[in-house]
Amino acid sequence: MAARDPLADALEMEGSGGQGPVPNKRIKIEAAATELVGGSTTDAEEKQQRETAAAAGEGSNALPVASTLKPQPLPASTRRRRISKPAVKDPREYVPTVVKPEDPDTAQNVASSRDKALVRDVARSTVSVSSITLDGKVIEQQTGIVIGWKETQKCARILTSSDIVDGLDPTCKLHIGLPNRTILEGQLLFFNKHYDIALLEISSESDLPLKLPTFGSNPKYGQDVFMLARGKDCNLIARHGTILWLDKPKYPERNYYMYLAVNLLYGTGGPVIDHDGNVTGMAFDFGDPNTSIIAISIIVTCIEMWMKFSRIARPVHGLRLRTVELLEVSLQEVISLDHNINNGYIVDKVSIGSTADKLGIRYGDVIVSFDGLRDQTLPQLEDYLLSLGWGFLQGSTNSSSTVDLKLEVYVLLERRTRSVTLSVEFCDASE
Repeated sequence: MAARDPLADALEMEGSGGQGPVPNKRIKIEAAATELVGGSTTDAEEKQQRETAAAAGEGSNALPVASTLKPQPLPASTRRRRISKPAVKDPREYVPTVVKPEDPDTAQNVASSRDKALVRDVARSTVSVSSITLDGKVIEQQTGIVIGWKETQKCARILTSSDIVDGLDPTCKLHIGLPNRTILEGQLLFFNKHYDIALLEISSESDLPLKLPTFGSNPKYGQDVFMLARGKDCNLIARHGTILWLDKPKYPERNYYMYLAVNLLYGTGGPVIDHDGNVTGMAFDFGDPNTSIIAISIIVTCIEMWMKFSRIARPVHGLRLRTVELLEVSLQEVISLDHNINNGYIVDKVSIGSTADKLGIRYGDVIVSFDGLRDQTLPQLEDYLLSLGWGFLQGSTNSSSTVDLKLEVYVLLERRTRSVTLSVEFCDASE
């Protein structure tokens, strides 16, 4: 005899109007449904169903409370999974006419059509420079400037900061990111830790999408300038600021820095340009609130000296200097009225054991004449010292020699001026 479907039997009794309490019929229906889905009714559930039936009364046709019917989960084999369709992105979101700029501050700093044109022009000579490990990890990233071609436009020389190669593992590589996002490997030609500069070289099978900038005169105190850099994806970044009326060298011999009243991520090695689009200096981030700048004349002299002599020579005097010109005005008044000093170089620090130290030059003294120079800025004084180094390399084959610097030193404590001949050595600063 064929087995009967328990759910069909229950439904048959429900519809036949047969004898017996209606709740019991419903209980059978529930039990049959439970049996079909492969579940089983627990003692607690059965007790709840009996209590519900008793409450409904023997002859009642009331339906059971919905909460007593607890559907059991379907077997895993019968479940349907919802497959989410991937969102279709509009390709127009990535075109440069609708995409948001990566550095919104650039828009605020370069607003006029004229400024945009000159910044965009110099940007063709501004690249990204990164030191990369063998496994592709970026050690450091900064910016570089196209400084010249080697024979053709398939090979360019890039000026940047020596920080990118200082202490670099020989297995690491230098990657140069061009304005069109092309990445080329760079080769180190030389670096100089004293002036914090490095010269790299890149080459390509075709002409590089770069151009040489126009080099102008040195930056001037109080001048408004732009500072350019390349971000991590070679995106152009720019800031606008003012050259500060400030000289605050940190170390003896490094008196040549000027300072810009802005700071910029990845800005080290980037160009500083005037409002005619001429490169006037290179920027350095030493962790100060202000950006340090080396005048372009110093950089060009160093590169030409290396190209001609494979060395960079400078006299080592061991003095950290400030100028009377940039001294606070109330102090200028005091030394002008009390000591009749209106220009010269204030001795801010003397290297211990240096020739200047041995000759009695002390902190607070004023050098009113430095080899005849009295009112030059510190970058101009550095230009003069490099000119002495150039003359030394042209006339000598020795790796070191000396030069006599004639100083007139005013001692404020004694209210007198004394003449000092500072005999100093040239340092071959190239590496």
